[in-house]
Amino acid sequence: MSSNKSVSLVKNVKPYKTGWCIQVKVLHSWKQYTTYAGHSLELILVDEMGTKIHCSCKKDHMFRVQRDLPLGVWRLVTNFSLSNATGQYRPTNHPFKMSITGETKIADSDYHCDDMFFTFATYEDAGNGSINSHFLIEVIGQVESLKDVQTVQVKGKDRKKVEFRLRDTKGETIACCLWGSFAEQIEAYVQENNDPNMILVIRFAKIGFYQGEVQMTNAFDTSLVLINPDLPEVKTFRSLLPKNETGLILFDQNPNGKAIKAPKQNWNEVEIKSISEILMAMKVENCKIIVSIEAIDTDWGWFYFGHDRCNKRATQIGWNDQKDKPLWRCERCRSNVTNVSPKYKLHIVVQDDSGTCKLLLLDTEAQAIVGTNAVDLWDGSYDEIEDPEVLPEPIRELVGKSFCFGISLANDNVANGSDIFVVSQIWSGDTLLNAVSHSESLSAISPGSSMISAAEVSKSDPNSTSTSEGCSTPFSKRKDDNLPDMTSSSKKLCTKLIKVEKSKTE
Repeated sequence: MSSNKSVSLVKNVKPYKTGWCIQVKVLHSWKQYTTYAGHSLELILVDEMGTKIHCSCKKDHMFRVQRDLPLGVWRLVTNFSLSNATGQYRPTNHPFKMSITGETKIADSDYHCDDMFFTFATYEDAGNGSINSHFLIEVIGQVESLKDVQTVQVKGKDRKKVEFRLRDTKGETIACCLWGSFAEQIEAYVQENNDPNMILVIRFAKIGFYQGEVQMTNAFDTSLVLINPDLPEVKTFRSLLPKNETGLILFDQNPNGKAIKAPKQNWNEVEIKSISEILMAMKVENCKIIVSIEAIDTDWGWFYFGHDRCNKRATQIGWNDQKDKPLWRCERCRSNVTNVSPKYKLHIVVQDDSGTCKLLLLDTEAQAIVGTNAVDLWDGSYDEIEDPEVLPEPIRELVGKSFCFGISLANDNVANGSDIFVVSQIWSGDTLLNAVSHSESLSAISPGSSMISAAEVSKSDPNSTSTSEGCSTPFSKRKDDNLPDMTSSSKKLCTKLIKVEKSKTE
């Protein structure tokens, strides 16, 4: 690590580059396993300003990270990747999630601070819906109405649970239910101690609902439960508490969850919605929005380097034997490659009369509105972006232009709270730009194309999806920039259909 590498605050790191340096300590860590990502180590890091960020590392780096990033010790962490923070239960409100890679460096820091950086939510905010339930919170309270620990069947397996209420300094209470090892932790403490004034801190607690009432519970192994911890915050809380008694009650619960699946739907049938409607959407579906581009989101770079064969993101690992070309690693192809080129990954902020939202256009879709390939706008440098505000002129010129975007309200948006919507189709004034899969390309606009309304779209597969990083198939340029009569969603818009042809893949 360079000794003169400037240290950035966690709130300022953005995914347009990886060469950040931050000064942080670990507040909490846990291991998890998913069928998609396998084994990983999850960490919550915090900087001296109290800004927290969720960090993850794969199994290959787990031992090194556990050794070099011990709990509560300040470290300098350099060179890491950032991605959009999504998920149904997010431990921090940072917009990005951090990932440890093979290039990440961890060094000692001479900074020292023992603060645990608690930010306790009020029971009122937790109960009235002012806190987004996708985010995990921190709560503190005196335990009352403690019930017996129960063993219940959950998906065919025995699990322990314990229910109680927490009381705050105002005398208000909130329901709580802890599962598994957290219930056993409460059980062991109660058996060993006669403590009518037990104070409980739940870090990264989930806001749930049971029998019409808000209920705090643990979020799998992400949560941290502290009983009577020796903390300044707990001492202050205890001194302000009203007197209270405890009691015991019992009841049963049988949680059940189902995965949300996107319904099959033809683009001919999707309706036009407002931004406020898609932000409040409760089901997975396709829809159209008529919007103008308010800004380019420069938190993200406007392109990535993708392997030309598969279009997946490639990571630079060095130079080839001749030292004339960078060497890249493509995880999709599991090989070292040199044939990479810039691919669009364009984040934009759009607006209509009801509000604003963020859209993501992958390579194919971005080409459709920019009018040229990403490689044509590239400055030829393989270095990381240093100033994300510096954008090519054709991209800057998108601001103020209007389009009808076909978007997918995915499970990530509906269930996991992601505020970025992926564009699948694009319409503008007199040209229908059909975003197709990576195996297809567009011919020039046919002179004999018939005029159709904006409600009519091409018969491409509505359920096909782009690759995770986008496609490299070129599009014909737009004819008109603006969508006529943007104030009305009921009027039909004249468009031309661009025909689709199959092209050979590399």
